[in-house]
Amino acid sequence: MHNFYLKNTTKSFETLPILGNSYKKNPKNPYDNSYGTATEKSHKLDVESDSKKFKYPIAVIFVLASKFFEAFAANGVRTVLALFLHDSLHLSEDTSSAILHLFNFFSQFCPIFGAVLADSYLGNARTLFIFYIPYAIGYVGLVFTTLPYMEQVFSATTLVYVSLLLISIGNGNLRACITSLGGQQFNLPEQKPELDQYFSHYYFIYTLGILLSKIFPPEVRSVTTCFQEDVCYTAVFGMLCLVFFASWFVFLVGLCFYKHETPQHNNVLFKVMGCCVHALLNKVKGKVTTGDCLESAIGKYSDVFVADVRSFLRVIVLFIPLPIYFSLLAQQDSSWTFQATQLNTTIAGFYIQPDQIKAIGPMLLLILIPLFDKFIHPLCRYFGHQLSPLHSVSLGGFSAAFSFSCAGILQILIEGSDAPISVIWQFPQFFFLQLGEVLLSIPGLQFAFTQAPSSMKSVLTAAWFCNNAIGNLIVVIMKEIKPVRYQSTEFFMYSLLMLLGIVIFSFLAHLYEERGDMRTSEGIIASEEQTIEKFVYVEELGIGNLEANSFDSMNSNYRY
Repeated sequence: MHNFYLKNTTKSFETLPILGNSYKKNPKNPYDNSYGTATEKSHKLDVESDSKKFKYPIAVIFVLASKFFEAFAANGVRTVLALFLHDSLHLSEDTSSAILHLFNFFSQFCPIFGAVLADSYLGNARTLFIFYIPYAIGYVGLVFTTLPYMEQVFSATTLVYVSLLLISIGNGNLRACITSLGGQQFNLPEQKPELDQYFSHYYFIYTLGILLSKIFPPEVRSVTTCFQEDVCYTAVFGMLCLVFFASWFVFLVGLCFYKHETPQHNNVLFKVMGCCVHALLNKVKGKVTTGDCLESAIGKYSDVFVADVRSFLRVIVLFIPLPIYFSLLAQQDSSWTFQATQLNTTIAGFYIQPDQIKAIGPMLLLILIPLFDKFIHPLCRYFGHQLSPLHSVSLGGFSAAFSFSCAGILQILIEGSDAPISVIWQFPQFFFLQLGEVLLSIPGLQFAFTQAPSSMKSVLTAAWFCNNAIGNLIVVIMKEIKPVRYQSTEFFMYSLLMLLGIVIFSFLAHLYEERGDMRTSEGIIASEEQTIEKFVYVEELGIGNLEANSFDSMNSNYRY
């Protein structure tokens, strides 16, 4: 697995920090950058010789270690949260699921603010230092909610809500900064090869933390007893709290080694928002004389920037139907976990905890990604049938819809059967959901990155965060309004919504191509092609919810 991450990893540092403008290229010369200009040959020779002058930064070791512990702790909470709320606080399945998805919503929405603070005002290290504090308070509060005598002092439910809010804020803002903090420790471009290694190390460590978090917390809960209870959530959250404090301690020690940062005090996200608001106000005031209200922003903003915003918005329109997909992806930790509690989870004589079953997701993903990259895509190219990113997204949506149809069929069997059904029958729905992830998320975001102007790529990352957050919010709304009575019907409802969403996406994609908005690979300079990152949303996948994940050279797998 480690070798796979070393070979299939991001080759970019220009998208760091996530929402900043940290690296600019000369479009006439892909080897000309903010550090100077060079020919291709001299550039390679200089990088190879200069890289030997610098050692691998020791600060990066602290970044990787702190991220491993934090990933284990945060996703350990997600793993057991739904069952904890249902079994210990006696909340309904719908309420437990809604709380979990609200927790995910804030975790996905907060990175935008953390990135803005880090890029424009405080720097990554200071932002992390600040948000580790409420993060820690949240973990301590979560442990206290499991103590029986705390009911005499606080409402356990209220304390859980406050603790989860603090954890989600801390988790969201940390994920916005920790990757960038590590990347900034390298001397560029001299240490570009070492930076590539850092990304592979980072995502291997991150994925390892997530995988372990889906195995050990449920096991600790099942093998320990406390306060006359058969299961001990105090031990689970206590363990996760200690792991988090290990992350905090490692980060604090690393402060002695991190490089000094100078915030830019100018964020493109705010600038894009300002441009759009200014244009809309002019529209309301009747100052727009053409059909394109963005034209009225020229003057306050440069015509080049306004053109970039226009191109960016055309790409964003394609995102409109996608939150429903993320609402499906997020339910591995909620609806599918509750479904697993109704199944026989003994496989080949070994009993598996219901919330350990979802570890199937990341395991499948680790098989499917190299399978597609090394075999399926090359085979398609060999027969001359390369799949375009937009068509791949459509297929991924259909696969995700089919996964929930499988879940609905299984639920009907559960509701109508007197004998317990094996949890093995959950495998098809996990397989098709992860297949949809490979077909949809990876080429979808890669397409958006290649189509968006270079100045808008960081804002696009923020939009992707919002997509995921809105997906979790959709689940919360559905749980509250309860449009259907039976769980099986709810699964089929999501399947139909996904089909409707992907049909709308396909129509929008057709209009996008028909208008001639598509940028071809010939219009993208070689150095830009190499900067596309593969965003596999490790948390929502069951490996984690976004962080930029490893992206091998996708332009060889998809045509435009």
